[in-house]
Amino acid sequence: MKRACFIIPYFGKLPNYFQLFLNSCAPNKKFDWLIITNDNRGFSYPKNVKKIFMEWNEFKRFAQKKFKEKLALEYPKKLCDFKPTYGYLFEDLIRQYSYWGYCDIDTIMGNLDEQLPLSFLNKYDKIFSLGHMVLFKNSFEINRAFLKPVNKEYYYKKALTSDKIEVFDETGNGKKNIDTIFVKNGYNVFHADWSYNPRVTPTKFKNVIYDYYTDDFYTENYKKSICIWDGHNIVRYVINNNNLKKESFLYVHLQQRKMKLGSNVLKAKAFSIIPNEFNLLDLPVDVSKNYIKKLKREDLNPHYFRIMWKWKIANKLKNGR
Repeated sequence: MKRACFIIPYFGKLPNYFQLFLNSCAPNKKFDWLIITNDNRGFSYPKNVKKIFMEWNEFKRFAQKKFKEKLALEYPKKLCDFKPTYGYLFEDLIRQYSYWGYCDIDTIMGNLDEQLPLSFLNKYDKIFSLGHMVLFKNSFEINRAFLKPVNKEYYYKKALTSDKIEVFDETGNGKKNIDTIFVKNGYNVFHADWSYNPRVTPTKFKNVIYDYYTDDFYTENYKKSICIWDGHNIVRYVINNNNLKKESFLYVHLQQRKMKLGSNVLKAKAFSIIPNEFNLLDLPVDVSKNYIKKLKREDLNPHYFRIMWKWKIANKLKNGR
């Protein structure tokens, strides 16, 4: 039996590095992905990633049939608030899995097979707190847990009927979310952050770590390093005091980054992930400090200025100025 299936409805043009996302899913034989999309381009889907073609209006009708409330699905970005409902919406498609979940596609997967064994998963009803990856035990009760109240308040009603994005899918941005529902209703939740999640605003990669117990995000000091997908694992090599340290992550999350594709990288058996570019690598068996030092670790690009301008425009539109 497969351990889990990640459910990903995505409407609009898939990212330019979506093939790399698919390539990183492929080695994880114990996990499947279900992509529901209206992008019909000819990507090479591995055996453990299934695509269902569906138009946006068709998805809206499908979801509405499952709820009495009038759902607010005016635009696809609103889907982030619907992520916790996917186990309920697509229940008929995931019966053979022990777990189901959701993840973002602006990611590159690491070694889920090794880092998420069934012996670990079975301890929890919900694994992880941030919306770029969450897993749930697949059961009738858990798939409907988002419907449960907290202090007699039903968070899902506002999340699914408000035109605004309510951040229902994750914690760290308020309390009225799926994580709070699970905690307050006595479910077992694993909160640690195992992602490599570069902060959005700096051009350089500075990892952001979420701490559930302080409900805060902590940004690492900049490290002289490089992130690599080696064919199955996400690893970061850090050069510190002339020493080389290797760190493993479950996945890398490249939020709001316009990534360039280096030559032939779409068919690469390994590649580096730098701000903001993927580059093909011919990895040696033993990765040395000298090898890492020779690799391109940065690329001049206007990421910081693009993000700040984007946020400035969005803020003006929000305030009607």
